[in-house]
Amino acid sequence: MRDILRLSITLAVVAIASAALLTGMHNLTDPVIQERQQREYLEALESFFPEIDDYETEEIGDDRFDLIFDQEGEKLGVMATAKTQGYEGTITYNLAVDNNAEIIGIRIISHSETPGIGDVITTDNFQEQFIGKSFEDPIEAGEDVDTVSGATLSTGAMVSSISRTVTAIGENFLDMQRKAFDFEDLEDGIYRGSTEGTYGEMVVEVDFRDGRIEAIEVIEQNETEAYFVDAYPEIPQRIIEEQRLEVDVETGATLSAERIIAAVKDALEGAPEGDGEGGDN
Repeated sequence: MRDILRLSITLAVVAIASAALLTGMHNLTDPVIQERQQREYLEALESFFPEIDDYETEEIGDDRFDLIFDQEGEKLGVMATAKTQGYEGTITYNLAVDNNAEIIGIRIISHSETPGIGDVITTDNFQEQFIGKSFEDPIEAGEDVDTVSGATLSTGAMVSSISRTVTAIGENFLDMQRKAFDFEDLEDGIYRGSTEGTYGEMVVEVDFRDGRIEAIEVIEQNETEAYFVDAYPEIPQRIIEEQRLEVDVETGATLSAERIIAAVKDALEGAPEGDGEGGDN
């Protein structure tokens, strides 16, 4: 019994000492890490905005937006620090946009994507697809920007997040507004459309009657089931309630939510069944 007590005390002392050591190491290294990260961030700011003299920081949700100014106080653009959920974990990145809402740079800060597969998001070939695209341009995975076979979740997450971030910058800091999808000239009928999903096509049918969307049904999908159930039927319900496609996509399954909207848009851009083949041809 005495030996067990002695062993327990020894283990407790070791645990306390280890915790104290780890805390001390953290307190010692954390300021160094933060200083390095801040230095690297400032270097990125200067590389994207050579004429930078000052910047102001604003936050929207979990994202940070630095408004960049020159010596005369003229706005040069915006640098966002944003996060998205990749395949293996959180991807944190910077997106630099000039004063015309045109993408001028991307920088991956941290990620845990699979080496040789998901980490393609760090490559010039992937990132250069976005350079020059602006607030006015569509940025959709598989349509305007290529995803990478074998890394669809990683690259698709980046495409969707960059599109959302450009929209946030344009609407909140550059006085821009996206044109809402116009239902006015649509004929009554059932519309069918599709978009590229995580592991294949997502296909929807949209029932449009008397100037309103009455129903939206996903008739084919190849999404990760755990994510898809978070987005469906919540996103169709939002579209029907608000009678617009520009709805909030925050559901815990943002990629699936955005794909439902993209497929509905594709459907309504075509002809109703019976008068044509629908929006997916």
